[in-house]
Amino acid sequence: MPDAFRVLLVDDSETVTEMLSWLLGSAGFSIETAGDGLKGVRAAFRRVPDLVVMSTRLARLDGIQACRLLKADPATRDVPVILLTSEDSWADRLHAAHAGADRCLFRDVSPEAALPAVRECLAGKAPRPEGGADPGVAPPDDIEILSRVNGVLEATLFEASLLNEITQVGSEVDDFEATARELFRLLREISPAEAMGAVFSDGVYSEGVFVFPDEAGDPFRAEVRRRTERLRDEAGVPFAPDRAVWTGIQGGFRGSGGVAPGSLVPRAVCTVRAGEMVKGIMAVFSGIEGAVPGGAATKETLLRQAFMVLENAWLYRQIARISMTDGLTGLTNVRHFREQVQREHSRARRHNDPYTVLMMDIDHFKKINDVYGHSVGDTVLREMAAIFREAVRLTDLPARYGGEEFVVFLPRTRLPEAAIVGERIREAVERKVFAGPSPMVRCTVSVGIADYLPGTEGTEKTVIDRADQALYSAKRGGRNRVVCSPAKEA
Repeated sequence: MPDAFRVLLVDDSETVTEMLSWLLGSAGFSIETAGDGLKGVRAAFRRVPDLVVMSTRLARLDGIQACRLLKADPATRDVPVILLTSEDSWADRLHAAHAGADRCLFRDVSPEAALPAVRECLAGKAPRPEGGADPGVAPPDDIEILSRVNGVLEATLFEASLLNEITQVGSEVDDFEATARELFRLLREISPAEAMGAVFSDGVYSEGVFVFPDEAGDPFRAEVRRRTERLRDEAGVPFAPDRAVWTGIQGGFRGSGGVAPGSLVPRAVCTVRAGEMVKGIMAVFSGIEGAVPGGAATKETLLRQAFMVLENAWLYRQIARISMTDGLTGLTNVRHFREQVQREHSRARRHNDPYTVLMMDIDHFKKINDVYGHSVGDTVLREMAAIFREAVRLTDLPARYGGEEFVVFLPRTRLPEAAIVGERIREAVERKVFAGPSPMVRCTVSVGIADYLPGTEGTEKTVIDRADQALYSAKRGGRNRVVCSPAKEA
């Protein structure tokens, strides 16, 4: 161990100081001592040591507060600190860890335990050059040190209060989008920010979310998404393009007017990992000139907590989605479809609204599985589902009904309009060349349509059964066609 390493010992016990000075001096270290916390901090700022060994119980300024101050100052934050605690004060060890101490040892530590701990803290380091926190400037006096300690404590209390509020959001708000808005409101309290971006991944599904001012236009929103995607790629968040979605959320505030296009930059970024897997990222963006990053460690701590709260809301929503979604195609599953249509039928009766149901079946699908294999068949089903999603409105409900059969619910739609949708789907499938081995796979679908008109008898099951009968009529009539089953008006 080089003799150039300087160790600052801070303890008000002459016995402990003499014992450690002899022990470390014999091992080749240069020793400086101080008898209380204020003297120790002044010594550390006057001539930054390579290591501080300090008791937690000191006069005028205890070791935990002194450690917290040293770890908060840029000049001394990288100096390892070993805190000495008494055996009957386990709470001190917890406080010491939260104050940033690198190691905790009992005050009556044996030489066999002390020297390895010191060497471990200095492993891989080079001796510091002579110098203080700010060369040419006198070390702070007692009043300034105590003022700095109060400032650090206030910042710590503020961070703890925000962390508590962030945690409360997770227990009080159960809607994903409302959670995102409330978290961003809290994060904006620590620095100027006009947008927040986050990406979550469970290894299979991925979702990006960005929060923006209410009046933000398309260029602003596109830039937030683009920058969040860049951070996602840099962090290595796993995602599959066909299982990744984006959600844009109005933040409930105004503030994009003074932000020039292209000026948004990340002010704080947090990458969250679980072992070797990257679970996601969270970032806040600002385009206001002069909004410089500050308190990066605090921001990352708050971002990490906010990520965990929002991730829980996301996972809860994912569980709900999975329970309603067909795993292969991503469409609504049949159970959820029936529940939704039952509710929509009741609503349509109350408001005298029409609706229609389309039943679709892939023609000769068994032959595709037999000739090309089930993996190609699964690809056809997924690409077929994409066609259905593209062909209908956001208010419509496409679902996988079972096997190669699909269904679409069209609210407030009469039969002639639904027939146009059915024909559009049939033509899109007929034109589609599906991914598969050579020769390329082509398919057709048969479509059956039935409608509900206000005042007619029957339930939603009656309408679905009529659509199913129309589908079989299309099959019997030669396939690759649309057959309608009009409701009988009362």
